Formats: sequence, structure tokens, C-alpha cells
Amino acid sequence: MKLFQQLGADIEQRWRDKNYDEEIFPAIAEQSLIEADLPGKVSAWEVISWSLRETVLPEQRDLAGKFGDPPITLYNSPRFHIDVYFWLDGTTSIHQHGFCGAFQVLHGSSIHSSYNFELAESINMFTEIGEIRLQNCELLKVGDTRRILAGRDFIHSLFHLDRPSATIVVRTYRSPLHLPQFDYKKPFLAIDPFFEEPTTVKKLQSLSALLRIRHPETDKLISELLESADFQTTFTILSNVRDHLNSNHLDQFFNPSGTQDRFEKFLEIARKRHGSPTEIFPKIFRHSDKLNEIVRRRSFITNSDHRFFLALMLNVEGKERIFSLIKNRFPETDPAEKILDWTDELANTKVFGTNLPNALGIADFDNFDLFALETILKDLSEAETREKLQTEYGMEPTAEVMRNLAAKTEKIRQAVIFEPLFS
Repeated sequence: MKLFQQLGADIEQRWRDKNYDEEIFPAIAEQSLIEADLPGKVSAWEVISWSLRETVLPEQRDLAGKFGDPPITLYNSPRFHIDVYFWLDGTTSIHQHGFCGAFQVLHGSSIHSSYNFELAESINMFTEIGEIRLQNCELLKVGDTRRILAGRDFIHSLFHLDRPSATIVVRTYRSPLHLPQFDYKKPFLAIDPFFEEPTTVKKLQSLSALLRIRHPETDKLISELLESADFQTTFTILSNVRDHLNSNHLDQFFNPSGTQDRFEKFLEIARKRHGSPTEIFPKIFRHSDKLNEIVRRRSFITNSDHRFFLALMLNVEGKERIFSLIKNRFPETDPAEKILDWTDELANTKVFGTNLPNALGIADFDNFDLFALETILKDLSEAETREKLQTEYGMEPTAEVMRNLAAKTEKIRQAVIFEPLFS
């Protein structure tokens, strides 16, 4: 671990020579990480082994393990520290930082997405409404290094593809001018995930207990709380209630419309109290449901290529971006053909212990459905489609066949898993 001490000492000297100017710290951290080339000299497993064998560790900056699984601090100075974050599962969190620095991939790979946020309305210091837009996506591999800028100059997400992944992070402790440190709930909300007001926290804990024991007064008490809650607390209550309702798989299986009707009553109370700003809530919850559904399917899949495909569907918007990342990972293949192969394999993968028809989540997905997807992915003209039907499928492109194809194309466009291709 002397390599991390040397890296820390090098950064400390370079930054001190610049009078600890925070504006240039990300560039110093990035350059020092690249020059040190720790991924070529130390493995993620050596970091874990060292942490278990060492009698006394450096002061651990994230003792509770809120960011990383686990986070391990390897170097401390009065103004910055160096951590290694381990990740066992991907994350779809879009966030900014209340600190600055740089990070480098030590083990595994990630989809790195950057965003901007166009502010429309500030509700309070901790909650804002606006539009979240994807700017860029890239595939990061071992040794890749990126700067961390404080505040809205660096809104991003990292979805870790391998289990585990590990990242070296050089960071300051806090940049007060860039607080709060927002999380972004697509497509319209920025909210401070670290905001805690003790009374509200305790009320949410009480509601959680009532929901879990199915107390008969639960809905009445939730309604009363929503009738007087501020906008920020309203969103938090609704989010917690929806998470609980969605986690109850028996209710979801036997009475999905009843669950939705129950939640809709709470939404209506929020609408009456806060008016037009609450129009963003259904869209945020629908997007969250879509992500959770794909995450759920991904948890059943062990094939690394299939997990990569589902990770793309979770994090990337637009066919061209998705094709570009597939080409990056599989340079010798046609991205459209790769998606068709993965789709066919997932459609024929059974998922036991769930109500899913297959890992794709689309019932009765056959070769004609696959052809419908091909026409979309390859932008086939009507003439090309008719010719392909005859030459490859031996089908006459009659009016009925074309109507059938149009219906299957619409089914694919509406499917949760393929939605990002058409964003």
C-alpha cells in the first residue's frame, strides 16, 4: 500500500505548490493517477487483503459504507483523501458531487453517462424541478481516468458491469459552495438525498411499520400526512409508499390494479395540495418502475453479455448511442445483429420463481417478432421488408401479413425493455 502513500504525497506537494486552489485540484488528481498507473501495479484483491491483515487502518472516511461495498480509505491528508470503492451491483443513480477530484477504474468496467439539468423551478434549497438530459455515454475500462468536478458541472452516473468492480477515488472532503449534493430523478426532479429532518424521518419510519404490518388505519394516516406535507416531504412519502407497494409481489401478482388504485388516491391528495408541480410525479414513478423492472430481470441473468445488454437498456437512450457502446465492447460485430442474437436468447431463457414469461419479459415472442425488431433496428424500408419476407421467410407480403407485422412492431415499441432504443 506504499504506492497509495506515494500517490497521496505527490498530489499533496503539487496542490500545495498551487496554494490549494480547488479549481485545479481535479486536473492535478487526474494527472497524478495517470502517472502512478496503480491498476498496472496493484490488484483490487490486494487492497482487500491489506485491509483485513492490517492491525490499524487509516481513518476511514465513510465508516458506515454509504458509498461503496465496501469503501476503504488508504490515504488521508488535511484537505483530501484517497479511497478505493468496491461495487457488487450496478447503480442507476444520477448525481452531482459536493467535492472535487478524480477517479480511476482499478477493476472491472462501467457505463459512464453524463447529463445536464435545465432548471425550471426552485421549490426550496433542497428540491428543484427541471429537465434532465443525457449528454454522453462511454464505456470505461481498467485504467481509464476521469475528473470529478463539484456541482452541476459534473452530473453523471456510473453503472458497474462486472461483479465486483473497483474504483480509486481521489477527492476533497467538501466544497461548501457546491452544496447541496443533488440526486436526479429522471426526467424532471433534483433532490438532496442527504437532507434529514428528524421529525420527518421518524414519521416515515412509523409509516413503514404500519405498511409492513398492514394496519387498518394505514391509508387514513398516510392521507392525513399528505394533506399537510410540503412538496419535498410529499415526494419522499409517495416514493416510500410506492417502493413498499411494488415490493409486495403477492399483491402485485393477484391484484395489480388494486395496488395502482390505492397509490392513485395518494397522488390525488398531493395534486390537490400542490397543484401543477405534482404533474411530474407520475412520469418520475413510471420511469423508476421501468428501471426497477429491468434491474429485476438482470438479477436473474448470469450470462455476462446478456447483463451488458440489460445494462445498456437501463442507462442509455437512443439507438445510435447503444450501437456505439456495443461496437466499443464488440468491435468485430454488427450491433443490430448482436441485439437480435441477445433478444432471441433472452426470449428463450426461462425465469423460474417469477411470473415473467421469459427473461425478455414479452410473452409469445417468436421469429416473426424478431423480424419485426430487425426492421426497426436496421431501418428497413417497406420494399426491403417485403423482399426479406419473401426471400428469408418464404412469406408472401399480403395485406394481412403486413398488418400483423405492424402490430408486432408496435408491441416491440411499447415493451419496457426496448423503450431506450426509441428514445
